[in-house]
Amino acid sequence: MKQLISATLSIEAAMIYNNWEKQKKSSILSDLIVREEINRLHIEALLKQRTQAQVTMSLAIVRLLLKEGKTPLLEKMNDSLEGTIHYQYW
Repeated sequence: MKQLISATLSIEAAMIYNNWEKQKKSSILSDLIVREEINRLHIEALLKQRTQAQVTMSLAIVRLLLKEGKTPLLEKMNDSLEGTIHYQYW
């Protein structure tokens, strides 16, 4: 299905758009929309994957800390979680 759209472009975007070949503007814009959606979904999946890895690492840190005590490896693992909600404040 084809759909006519209307958009207000920033000055920079309009300059780029106006430099595109006249008969290819719609095709280029369609490709960009599809690629951007794929990129958005990919980023969303990567963020979920990273969050799950952080949770797993955090659980491992706590279990190892209780079992073995503080070690340089645990400190390094914990430092990699700094800035997240999984960072352990020992």
